[in-house]
Amino acid sequence: MINGVVFTDKEKCEACSACLRVCRTKSIKIKDGKSEIIKESCLNCGACIKVCSKGAKKYQSSIENVEKLLKTRETALVLAPSYVIVAVKKYRCSPGQFCTAMKRLGFAHIYESSFGADVVTRVYTDYINDLIEEKGRENTHVIASPCPALMNYVEKHAPALLDEFAPILSPMAAQALLARRWNSDNTAVVGASPCIAKKSELLDENLGLFDEELTFEELIQLLDSRNIVPRSLAESEFDGIQALYGAAFPISGGLTKTMELFTGESGFNPIGTGHLILEGESRAVRYLEKMAGEKINGGTLAGYPLLIDILYCEGCIMGKAMGVENDFWENRRIIAEYTRKRFQRAARNDLTCKYEGCSILVKNTVQAPEFEAWLDIVEQLLQDNTFIRTWNNRHYDKKVPDEAQIKSILELDGKYSAKDELNCGACGYDTCRDRAIAVFNEENEAGGCIVHIKYEAKISLEENKRLQELDRMKSDFLSTVSHELRTPLTSVLGFSKIIKKKLQELIFPLVQTSEKKVNRAIKQVNDNVDIIISESQRLTSLINDVLDLSKMEAGRIEWEMEPLAVEEVINRAATATSSLFEQKGLTLITNIEDGLPQIVGDLDRLIQTVINLISNAVKFTEQGSITCGAKAAGDTVIVSVIDTGIGIAGNDLEKVFEKFKQVGDTLTDKPKGTGLGLPICKQIVEQHGGRIWVESQIGKGSNFSFALPMLKGNKNDVKIIDMDALVSKMEAQVAPVPGHPKDQKRILVVDDDANIRLLLRQELETAGYSVREAANGMEAIDMVKKEMADLILLDVMMPGMNGFDVAAVLKNDPATMDIPIIILSIVEDKERGYRIGVDRYLTKPINVEKLLEEIETLISRGGSRKKVLVVDEDKSTLNTLIQVLQTRGYTVVGAGDSEECLRVAIAEKPDMIIVDTLFSEQHDVVKTLRLEKGLENVLFLFTGKVSPTRL
Repeated sequence: MINGVVFTDKEKCEACSACLRVCRTKSIKIKDGKSEIIKESCLNCGACIKVCSKGAKKYQSSIENVEKLLKTRETALVLAPSYVIVAVKKYRCSPGQFCTAMKRLGFAHIYESSFGADVVTRVYTDYINDLIEEKGRENTHVIASPCPALMNYVEKHAPALLDEFAPILSPMAAQALLARRWNSDNTAVVGASPCIAKKSELLDENLGLFDEELTFEELIQLLDSRNIVPRSLAESEFDGIQALYGAAFPISGGLTKTMELFTGESGFNPIGTGHLILEGESRAVRYLEKMAGEKINGGTLAGYPLLIDILYCEGCIMGKAMGVENDFWENRRIIAEYTRKRFQRAARNDLTCKYEGCSILVKNTVQAPEFEAWLDIVEQLLQDNTFIRTWNNRHYDKKVPDEAQIKSILELDGKYSAKDELNCGACGYDTCRDRAIAVFNEENEAGGCIVHIKYEAKISLEENKRLQELDRMKSDFLSTVSHELRTPLTSVLGFSKIIKKKLQELIFPLVQTSEKKVNRAIKQVNDNVDIIISESQRLTSLINDVLDLSKMEAGRIEWEMEPLAVEEVINRAATATSSLFEQKGLTLITNIEDGLPQIVGDLDRLIQTVINLISNAVKFTEQGSITCGAKAAGDTVIVSVIDTGIGIAGNDLEKVFEKFKQVGDTLTDKPKGTGLGLPICKQIVEQHGGRIWVESQIGKGSNFSFALPMLKGNKNDVKIIDMDALVSKMEAQVAPVPGHPKDQKRILVVDDDANIRLLLRQELETAGYSVREAANGMEAIDMVKKEMADLILLDVMMPGMNGFDVAAVLKNDPATMDIPIIILSIVEDKERGYRIGVDRYLTKPINVEKLLEEIETLISRGGSRKKVLVVDEDKSTLNTLIQVLQTRGYTVVGAGDSEECLRVAIAEKPDMIIVDTLFSEQHDVVKTLRLEKGLENVLFLFTGKVSPTRL
């Protein structure tokens, strides 16, 4: 018997334990999350192959070797009797047609092994009778089985039964022996059966009977690969001598039934109470295990039957590699029907023959001279005991752990007492202790109990959910705290700037400065105010980082994606950080590859990313230079910021992009910041479909790089519109008239924080506006209805009624809908604000210069929102323009062709028309619309297809 027929494809294996659950001898080793076949223990039965859903369990293929034999040698085929099931169910053909199909494959001789079954039953009868005479009937117990899986079992797992296991060839082996005697020495012999384990028997070099062995699955593959259709062929006869009873041998008990022919007057009755017919994996193994145990313990098998006819499967009609659907009763019916017809044909045509007490089915060639010679060969082989074989003790010995060792292994599976041992079988073993023994023998992994792993996974999942909830709560807390800090910070920063301005413009000029003490005091006050402003701005930056990250993680960032050039990103970031280089005496080198393709991205966010990287480089570089470069690589553009600073330790490289991480010694080299700059960069880059990484060496500097995908398509065909430039042009068209009287313009400030209202009042009155205040939304609506305002500054977070609701009420009232509204809040939700109809959306802390600029622009318009008509044949460009302008506070309508343009312009009477240059020239848009009433003075702004350089 040979090992290694069944094996594991480890690439497909997921160690699901399905194979272990069906393996009766647990010949599976789990190691490193993969299963392996324990060759020294395996029965090669193939049960694991049938249950492996991933196809990881396989058996050694013989197809290639058989094809070589057919091309190079005369080859005989020995067919197991159950081939009839394949012929009927797979090919719907007769046995004779199937025989012809085998010849088409190239086999020179085709034998049914059923005659071999008849022969070995004679051998069994003689063997049993001899034992009875030698030992006495009560001490004779014979295990009879042609099953190679059980042969493997007895040799490997129950060697105590080797003396009881009849040392007789299987029918297929006996038929091969006959075929070799009937043919020349050069004839190769190939077997074909429904059994995977047959390979381990028939290819055993100690027997030397077969050159190869096919399963029926493999035989079907050969037939189908040659496009052979058996039912279309004529019938032909099998070679050799054909048996009668042997045809039914695949059915359980077939051996015993056949033996009836040879019992004679010996007194041995195989159909009596002295025999047992047993089949099925579980029943067969457990019976032999119990039998071996009793022999080892007591040394006697008293009470066991005289003959035990045993099969691993439910008869050979249920082989694991039959190649067709296995239905026990259907398969049994096919074999029984075939045997019945055989008897009928023999009786009808008088084709039976008795020779030396053997009933056989003869062929039409029975009178051939060699036929009688064949029968003589059979008889001589019987007399010479040639059909006898030997068994070998190949016992697979397992080490037996003591109780303490088992207990320690069980505890690794979470089993601390007997009640913890579920014995559920989920792991593949019958009991938890069986699994522990396997672990002790290094056949499985400690802590691998599936139920325990599931329990641990549940605990881990719950812990993970708890940690995620804590992380969410932390993020919410940071976001809330950051929002709450913005309000007092707005006051601190705003009043500090007012104080600085008042001191410098009004107070310090009036102070006598002849005394050094006074001069020193003035300088200290001035410096102190500068520190307050500087630290407030730094705190603002830190708060913005926290809010940025929390918004990105929550998916609340509004990304304005558009085609853009990397050169602009780098150049604008370099300009924004120029003062940092001046302060530290460092040099910034830009190294941008010529002709770089464009990318698609949010310009402001990408500039923020490069500014962060440059600022970090400056922070950790005391001398030398910083290089900011860009180059193309494959289908990406790589931007790098390289410094000559202190560098980063190798074990810290993976931490730099983690939230709140500060690498290095934070006690001796305390870096400024929250540790959020790089995580924000990572979020921004990944949002753009890119990746970011760092390379660094201590003392030599760092190289932070990120890669972004190139813009697909021909860059010269892409319409690039600089939204900032476009809006600037639009604003310029409605710029305030110089010398416009501001003192008549009334601004309503709505905020529940009295300090913020006071701050805004001081700034606005200084700028020449008349200011009124409202502490909440309802009060603001009442005040506007009583006395109109020219503009409203509105907070969002207020008690009772939030700012969004206030804006919605005012913008839906015809009496107030034209009043410009600027939201000034710590809440960042521009999309919602612009959707309601607000004109500008600014966030706290207040940038006074920006605020005053926006107020002046809106008031000079004389109304709230300007209506804009966008005209473009490119739907993508049209939609982009509409969305961007709406978020900038404009009322926007669109048109995609000349007819729609004229119709919409006449109906809507827009203040401005944005039109593609080429489209305008083709359809003479300007001249056409200028002639329409109400459009004589409409403003035109032009866009067009340009080179990759942005407008």
